[in-house]
Amino acid sequence: MSTKSTSDVQRLVSDALDEAGELVLLTLAIVLLGAFFSVLSPVFFSVGNFVNIVRQTALVIVLGLGMTYVIISAEIDVSIGGVMALSAVPAAIAINAYGPLVGVLVGLAVGVVFGFFNGLITVRFGIPSFIVTIGTLGIARGGAFIVSQQEPVIVRNDVFSAVFGGTVGPVPTIIVWALGLSVLAGIALWKTRFGRHVYATGDSEQAARYSGIDTDRVKILTLTLSGLAAAMAGLLFVGRLGVARPGMGSGIELAVIAAVIIGGTSLFGGRGTIVGTILGALLISVIDNGLTLLGYGSSWQQLIRGIVIIVAVALRARDEDGEWL
Repeated sequence: MSTKSTSDVQRLVSDALDEAGELVLLTLAIVLLGAFFSVLSPVFFSVGNFVNIVRQTALVIVLGLGMTYVIISAEIDVSIGGVMALSAVPAAIAINAYGPLVGVLVGLAVGVVFGFFNGLITVRFGIPSFIVTIGTLGIARGGAFIVSQQEPVIVRNDVFSAVFGGTVGPVPTIIVWALGLSVLAGIALWKTRFGRHVYATGDSEQAARYSGIDTDRVKILTLTLSGLAAAMAGLLFVGRLGVARPGMGSGIELAVIAAVIIGGTSLFGGRGTIVGTILGALLISVIDNGLTLLGYGSSWQQLIRGIVIIVAVALRARDEDGEWL
């Protein structure tokens, strides 16, 4: 084995051990925070509250799956809250008019179109995805209010409600969807050629191009997946509550980005796992739920998320330089 090959293997083993260590630390943090909130609020340690936490986590996980792909490819998508709403509103209208199948297809199509548009504008015009998706966030949010005429759209369809908002035995279907989609996303990321190209593009776009990878295509596809995930989250939100609101998903992008980064995905690209995103989402949900039970509302939750993002990125930046705080 050549010296270069040995070095590559050693680097892969080192990265794998680092990721495993981070996942263990995340799990420990979730347990300790759960114990902390249980002491301060007896309600926290109850079956009903655990179900609420898992339901809340499931929605963030679904959104985080697409975001994980995007951030690994060294891009970002802040439009997911708006795309989630704009996908859900016409889907709800179509469900009431033409049935669940048409409505679901309409919702998913809207998400795919917006995600593809984000990717196309980003790579064709060389505009940072952060700027592009800020613009599409406004377009999608405004579009949701226009399409809904600023009114919530109530969904009246038992089949749709059962599939997207019912239960499988004692388990809410939103959790089943989140787990199933996570397995698919994880397999695609780790076991397919596309997944390897996503990592390579985020690690070094120039090197990926030299090795024959169409990095523009990779980035378009990852942002398209993010739009699809946002649409799916919108359908699950409507299925659970039975109504599509144009303001739904407002601010959720911050929670999703925080979950992905906390889960070990590098904001600089080239590194991340689906399992890490799941644990990061669970940690964020535990914090949000605990703060709510203690009487601290959404303002405090947003403040904590912002702090967590800054700390996580700062630690990751130091780690990239081979140092830790």
